[in-house]
Amino acid sequence: KGPREWTVGRPREEGGSGRSMMEVDDEFFELTGADIASFEASKKAKEKQPVFKTRKMREMEKEKILAPFKTVSVRVIFPNQHWIQARFEASETLADIYEFVRGALVHKDRQFTLMTTPPPTKLADDEATVIKYTHLLPSARVHFGWAAPPSEGPFMTFVHIQEMERLEREDEE
Repeated sequence: KGPREWTVGRPREEGGSGRSMMEVDDEFFELTGADIASFEASKKAKEKQPVFKTRKMREMEKEKILAPFKTVSVRVIFPNQHWIQARFEASETLADIYEFVRGALVHKDRQFTLMTTPPPTKLADDEATVIKYTHLLPSARVHFGWAAPPSEGPFMTFVHIQEMERLEREDEE
C-alpha cells in the first residue's frame, strides 16, 4: 500500500475562509413549470417502485449507490481545532483510521476515541467495520477525544506541526 498521503491545518486567525454568502434574488426560490414537472415525474417514478423490498433487493440497491465511492476523505479535528486529513480506500476499516490517527499522535500509547456529529456517534476501533458501510462516505469530519482526562494536548507530533507551518507559509506567499 505504501505511505498514506496526508495534510494538516488549523482554523484561520480571521475566523473564516474569506468567502461571503452569495446574494440570491427572490426569483430563485419561486417554483417554475419545469420544477413542478420534475416533481411530478419523480413522484410517478416512486409510485412505480415496489412497496416492499426483500433484504436482497435492499442490499443490491445499497451496493449500487456505494459503487462509485472508491476512496473516502477523512478529516480528524482535535480539541484545539488543528486537523489532519487523509484519503482511505472505501474497502479499508475503521481500525485503519484509528491506526493512521495513532501514528500522528505525540502520545501513541494513550487511548482515544473518534466520533462524528450530529448526533454524537462514536466510531469503534473495529477491524470488521468497512468504511464503505459507515456514514463516512464520501467524506467526513471526525472529532478526536482522549478516552480519559486530561483532555488537553499536545496532540500531533512535531513533524505534523512543522508541515502545518510550512503550508501556512506557502499560503502567505
